[in-house]
Amino acid sequence: MTLDCEKIYYNALNIITDCNYGLLSKLKAFYGSFESAWTASNYDDFLNVNPHFALETIENLTSKKGTIDPLKEWEKMKSLEIKMYLPEDDEYPTLLKEIPSFPLAIYQLGDFDQLQATIGIVGTRKPTSYGKMVTEKITKDLVECGFITVSGLAYGIDSVCHQITLENGGSTIAVLGCGLDIIFPPINKRLAQKIIKRGALISEYAPSTPPLKHHFPARNRIISGLSLGVVVVEAPLKSGALITARFALDQNREVFSVPGSIFSKNSEGTHQLIKSGSKLTSSITDILEELNMIPEIKITSSIDDKIFRADLNIEEQKIIAIIKQADHPILVDEIASLSQLPVSIVNQTLTLLELKNLIKAEANGYRLKA
Repeated sequence: MTLDCEKIYYNALNIITDCNYGLLSKLKAFYGSFESAWTASNYDDFLNVNPHFALETIENLTSKKGTIDPLKEWEKMKSLEIKMYLPEDDEYPTLLKEIPSFPLAIYQLGDFDQLQATIGIVGTRKPTSYGKMVTEKITKDLVECGFITVSGLAYGIDSVCHQITLENGGSTIAVLGCGLDIIFPPINKRLAQKIIKRGALISEYAPSTPPLKHHFPARNRIISGLSLGVVVVEAPLKSGALITARFALDQNREVFSVPGSIFSKNSEGTHQLIKSGSKLTSSITDILEELNMIPEIKITSSIDDKIFRADLNIEEQKIIAIIKQADHPILVDEIASLSQLPVSIVNQTLTLLELKNLIKAEANGYRLKA
């Protein structure tokens, strides 16, 4: 059995079950592979072991298998240039594999650098001018620090996040609650095309899956799962953004809540999060502090500078930032003075950064590698 074979049959099962996570995961566990689950002549033994599934669910599975051709559906997906990644694939996001109930597969259009740190930004679909202004500011600052932004391509805060990221030369990920060949809301089709060129669209739903209401709460766990933390900007008490925040907390991610007016319904949800212990966030400094990412050093990097990388520890990030800001090769003693780290730690960290091919030692000091 090849990995492509598994993908072909997973895609087919995903289509006929509407991405029923519980059923698909149990089928994989019982039969050992999605190919074996698809080719099973009947599901009596499976139902005996998993009696909590309704007989109707299994009968639907059996009857719908005859309505599609797995290979044709796979070729259709490939013709749309959609890639599919299983958790076994190197391209499957590492952060996403850490969460409970991580997607059994993701569909992707576009690409992003998994070594770059990611932050989710979510909020109401009907933001005030204040909410838009805050989202623009925080997004711009995050991009300048080399973060990839993650959101849901919805109206309002999501769209502002994606748009401002792109306008400032950044990379952004949009997580959809439908197939990647169906952009929802349709008004964001042009924005989605721009995102594919500078980031990625991601979904756990097969192509042609419509944007059904129950898909979006499940989609929210992927937004938080892809992110080191989630910034919530303007969220009423029944906002989907609060669902994302709850997922983030369950996934051991940071939640950053932007306060607003006590008279605004749009801020009731964020204020509730703050009362519950989420980080009150008024600037990017609050985010960087919580993530231990050197807020005291002003960074004006482009997205390609990779200062804040997911594979660098705090000391490495600090020293990389200092070397970048210097307009000349910089000596160990100067780095130690600026970073306030012991010389022994500086020397150890410089050696590791050389091994990672990020810096170069010269006769008169260290500089970033081109």
